[in-house]
Amino acid sequence: MIADIKTAAEAVGITAVITNSKEKIETQLNRITRIEDLPLMLVSWDLESTIDFDEHGFLTNPVTNCVVLLMDKADDSTKDEAENTAEAMATLFQSFCKSLYTQLTQYQKVQGQDMLTNITYSLAPQYGLGKHSGVLGRFTMQSQSIDNC
Repeated sequence: MIADIKTAAEAVGITAVITNSKEKIETQLNRITRIEDLPLMLVSWDLESTIDFDEHGFLTNPVTNCVVLLMDKADDSTKDEAENTAEAMATLFQSFCKSLYTQLTQYQKVQGQDMLTNITYSLAPQYGLGKHSGVLGRFTMQSQSIDNC
């Protein structure tokens, strides 16, 4: 699951980092961002997955709700530039979602099964002390399950 997120992010030019749930997100963002790492996507470590059994007694694909913070640094500190950067990150988030969807289809057990759902994002034009600009994204993904054969 984590490898799939990192692979999809890398495919569209994003550095993905799994966060530490014990520290404030702002502290982590300010500590790990370097200009060469941008755009940067912090992925919440608090990933909780759910599995069920289907009607035949096989395990279904694990379903995980994910929260990510995709950020870049605006060229200057003006409101307009922060908003433009946030909108650019929204477009990049959509590209990431396409890439992740493609990555997850290899685990699809049932034709037509949605491997990536509940995708939402909110613009965050100025986030944290470093005034990063981006989006707070959420999605539900299905990942690889154990082989039932």
